[in-house]
Amino acid sequence: MFIFIRNTILLGLILISPTGYAKNWDDLFNRSQYQNAKISPDGKHLAVSVFSKGEATLVFLDSQTLEAISGSKLPGKLEIGQYYWVNNERVVISLAKREPWREEAQFYGELFAINIDGSKGKMIYGYRSGEKQTGSLVKKKKSTLGWGEIIDILPEDKKHILISSTPMSSTGERKATVLKLNVYTGITKKKIAKSPISFSRFLTNSQGKLKLVAGTDKDNNTQLYSKQDRGWKAIPEDTVGNKVTPLFVDTSGKYLYTIDNYNQDTKGIFKLNLENYQYKSVYTEKKVSITDVEMTTDNRSAYAIRVDDGYPAYLILNKKHEEAKVFKELLKSFPYSEVKVTSKTSDGQFYVILVSSDIDPGSLYLFDKKKNSLSQLFQFKPKFKSADFTQVEPINFAAEDGTMLHGFFTQAKAKQKGELAPAVVLVHGGPHGVRDYWEFSSQVQYLVAHGYSVLQVNFRGSGGYGFNYQESGYKAWGGLIQQDILNGYQWLVKNKKAADNQVCIMGGSFGAYSAVQSVALYSNVYKCAIANAGIYDLELMFEEGDIPQTHSGRSYLKRVLGTDKQQLKSMSPVNYAAKIQVPILLAHGEKDKRAPFEHVERLKAALDEEKKAYDWFVIDNESHGFYNSENQKAYMRKVVSFLDEHLL
Repeated sequence: MFIFIRNTILLGLILISPTGYAKNWDDLFNRSQYQNAKISPDGKHLAVSVFSKGEATLVFLDSQTLEAISGSKLPGKLEIGQYYWVNNERVVISLAKREPWREEAQFYGELFAINIDGSKGKMIYGYRSGEKQTGSLVKKKKSTLGWGEIIDILPEDKKHILISSTPMSSTGERKATVLKLNVYTGITKKKIAKSPISFSRFLTNSQGKLKLVAGTDKDNNTQLYSKQDRGWKAIPEDTVGNKVTPLFVDTSGKYLYTIDNYNQDTKGIFKLNLENYQYKSVYTEKKVSITDVEMTTDNRSAYAIRVDDGYPAYLILNKKHEEAKVFKELLKSFPYSEVKVTSKTSDGQFYVILVSSDIDPGSLYLFDKKKNSLSQLFQFKPKFKSADFTQVEPINFAAEDGTMLHGFFTQAKAKQKGELAPAVVLVHGGPHGVRDYWEFSSQVQYLVAHGYSVLQVNFRGSGGYGFNYQESGYKAWGGLIQQDILNGYQWLVKNKKAADNQVCIMGGSFGAYSAVQSVALYSNVYKCAIANAGIYDLELMFEEGDIPQTHSGRSYLKRVLGTDKQQLKSMSPVNYAAKIQVPILLAHGEKDKRAPFEHVERLKAALDEEKKAYDWFVIDNESHGFYNSENQKAYMRKVVSFLDEHLL
């Protein structure tokens, strides 16, 4: 076990402390002041992403004294996305831009670099990265109307990184080019290769050489290509699964490791021989798919996998790997938690660790391997303690047809002794490939703190439980899925965890669809519905929004919804306004591209025609869901007020 040392960090006049605050549940939706921390390769400095007073800053600290060395506000209305130490003095940042007409910052593929002393801050890639020629023969960096993503930081090369550059387009379907980029000048040293397929993800080998690309074809299937001396070579389609996820190429360069469900139901770890295309299973969990893979900090290998059959569990892949040994000990120190290594030093002495759980919104620690000690750097929500929150219980129950379903229950304290608290069924979005996890949720904890138990159901169609489980939800949005959700609530009532007929259904995106569809189907069960950013007319999904703009998006809609217009109408809540007998709260952002505002306008018109009452909560500059913390607070206050009126 490790020795723990609790630290308080002083950044200028900003004090981080886990205690001493008056509790206000609205503070759950405050944006974390400290977003992330990563340690430099030599271990001398920490780069900390800070958000304060509406501005994004990257602060550099001395890793031993935790005193601020420098801080640099980003140019314009820019925010920090992913960032990486590329050498001991310089960090490269993926930037997002906040526009006046939209709350949520948008990524435009720009890369910015800066030194630890705050000097040489420069846009090194993107549409604003160019320099004007002044008659000199010296090569200048050029603006690029493209989307840049870091492939490999090339730790062996202190001046360059490998990036993919995708030309700008409305759909993102243009093919990317791999470039070697100078992190000081922004000048492209050379073009390495061009992808043969859209939506590319490139992999390098253990030496940082380009080895493989994965992309998505028009039918929304994954295609793989290996890098050859004379270009790309397609890996035969029947060699791997059509939804394969490449992970890394081993040190020999011979084997590609993947996540796949090739010839099986759940997703496991596979390895592909890149010479003869033999494909073998390495590890598969029977009940659930692989959730995640813990990659080494150079992103060139993996040392552990995570599975979620209720609580998260980890399996060490390579017990001899140094990062794996450290990770294994960290898991012992943080049981029932999600543990991630954000960065480490080149010599492996220092690690920065992110830890979270159902009652911990997230804390960052600095681990000193030599001293075998952990010191807490900061918490994401320092105004709260773990004791303020309620534990989340994994549950299993049988659907009406006997299929075993899974979910989570968080029980609130009843206001009267001997009674059960009213319940909220909180439906996840997606719905396919997405699922609920045992994790911290501000929304769940807020509802529980205000006296409402919360049920989350991984209904059929959800991801994580195998392809057959997911596929069984296709074309079943309006019926089977809603029945699964109802069976979850009925299980609570039967097991005396929730009172009968004291429940409201709530969700965002597909969850909003479910909320409205369910009260139309089961108005004798649910006493109200809360729907945010919902899709209410399934035919409209083929016409409006960002999904039908791409070939793969249209293919997805056809597969999961079908094209039978009568069936689409029968599954669309907009056509069931007459059957809705309970109060509804409709929330939406007018800038929503995933579920365009026209969806809620059509539902509103249908409810008006039937003279049905509803509450209306619309914000003009929000998109898919609410991003601004003040808007989130206002929405959740409205939610609780609505619940108090209709459930208590």
